[in-house]
Amino acid sequence: MFHSKVKLSLSLKYPTNLVGFITGDKWLQSRRVDDGAEGLWRIHDGLYDVSDFVQFHPGGSSWLEMTKGTDVTEAFEAHHLSSTPEHMLKKFFIRKATKPRNYPFTFEEDGFYRTLKRNIQPILKDIPKKATKTTDIATDLLLIGTFFSAICASAFWSFTIGTVSAILLTLTSIAAHNYFHRRDNFRMYYFNLCLMDFRGWRISHALSHHLYANTINDLEMISWEVLAPHFPMKKSFLFKCWSWVSIIILWTTIFILSYIARVLMIAKSRMIFLSDLIPLTLPLAMFLVSGITLQSVLKMWLFIITISSFTFGAIGFNASHHHPDVFHEGDAPRQKRLDWGIHQLDTAFDRREINGNWFWVLTMFGDHALHHIFPTIDHTALPYLQPVFEKTMKEFGVDLQIKSQVEMIIGQFQQLHRESPNTLPPGSRNVKK
Repeated sequence: MFHSKVKLSLSLKYPTNLVGFITGDKWLQSRRVDDGAEGLWRIHDGLYDVSDFVQFHPGGSSWLEMTKGTDVTEAFEAHHLSSTPEHMLKKFFIRKATKPRNYPFTFEEDGFYRTLKRNIQPILKDIPKKATKTTDIATDLLLIGTFFSAICASAFWSFTIGTVSAILLTLTSIAAHNYFHRRDNFRMYYFNLCLMDFRGWRISHALSHHLYANTINDLEMISWEVLAPHFPMKKSFLFKCWSWVSIIILWTTIFILSYIARVLMIAKSRMIFLSDLIPLTLPLAMFLVSGITLQSVLKMWLFIITISSFTFGAIGFNASHHHPDVFHEGDAPRQKRLDWGIHQLDTAFDRREINGNWFWVLTMFGDHALHHIFPTIDHTALPYLQPVFEKTMKEFGVDLQIKSQVEMIIGQFQQLHRESPNTLPPGSRNVKK
């Protein structure tokens, strides 16, 4: 695959056996080979056995079951904001790991990320509960609007209403992303409505992309590299031209391709989950209520899915991570051992038109850098953290990079063509010595 041609500049090694059709489960299998977790859960240089926790706390166990035998350091740090879980770990400790960590990120007590985590603690206590209630209500209304407009599109056979339904489906899916970084909850399953494989995307997005953004361990980067070659590496003229076409094809088909992949996995494993049936609830509702033929319903549903897929792809791929000024594996990093929080700032740009409006933040991947740093915090609560976030960045001499939406769209297409790695590290002119 093309990622094997990328010159490693921050990661320590290429993932083992990640060739061919790459799935979330295949990525986890690779991690079990590379991480030195010895069949346990690795956090920093310690090995822990949390099997009893998995058995007796089923409500929060799905993350743990998936990650057994891997290094969960970044996930542990990003998903636990107080020091309490770190103290609880002591009773699960088994032994020290025999191999050094396979990832270059640090979490020093006086480093940027842990300092920021300490600084937000007083703020988190004062965030009004109505903030998260607003998010819940908005997400539920988007779901209701998706179903209502899809049924009306079928009943009145209106592609205009179908387009409205497609946009609402996109916004519902992105809003649902606000919930699946947390322990299992019913709103995270709204994401399945758009045909995307929820479990697979939870691995590729929450456990891979969020934690190792734009590196060779970012599953979202390497899964679609044939259609979206964002790493800086040698590219033929024809491949560059193809990439501008293929990225549009990917936006348009990402929902359908994801569900086809999921169906193939179901056929191979002979195991199906109730969540796999959620995508069928929308065409079922359209058929039962609209009173038109099944064939017509399927036509309208595929129209809605296709328009929604394109909209989702256009928003997601142009939201934050792909611009020539953003760090990608191959570019010069600030340093080989890098504070994880600073890496998030180097790989996530924000858009000035989106930040500041809670609804756009929720439905357009807004406040993206801060969301990457604190993925479990509700999007509506993120603005409350902004003052202390800015103060801590100033203390460490780092910046939040902000571009316009137009600049991000243009930059994303420029990144597809970029071959030469950036030789100047991000923030090299103002990084704290």
